[in-house]
Amino acid sequence: MGFFKTLMSVLSTDGKTGTPFNFDKNHTVYYKGDGVTKVDAARVAVFFKGYGYFTENNQSDVQLLSKDVNGPVEIGFVINGCSAAEDTEIFFKGAVPGLQDLFPQRSITAYLLDINLKQLKKL
Repeated sequence: MGFFKTLMSVLSTDGKTGTPFNFDKNHTVYYKGDGVTKVDAARVAVFFKGYGYFTENNQSDVQLLSKDVNGPVEIGFVINGCSAAEDTEIFFKGAVPGLQDLFPQRSITAYLLDINLKQLKKL
């Protein structure tokens, strides 16, 4: 997965993926837009550690987007391949209520993303 981290580092410098918040060596939250900050990215990373998505045995990243501080928040889960099993989708959908606690009064939309951060599916 070292290649993936290198690819994401290169992509993040182009301003399209967002600014990386490196939670640890295996997990990064890319945040982008005026509606999310480094503090938000850190809170999201801690949430995913507790939720069981950021574990010591896997490499996983998410992208956090919001255009303004009162606007909706989009969270993208980077997956390998072009689709995910139904139980994986259910796992990610289950994260939304917990994320809602981090962003009260704001709507949250979750997506599956490929390694190029292209949206594959809205959850």
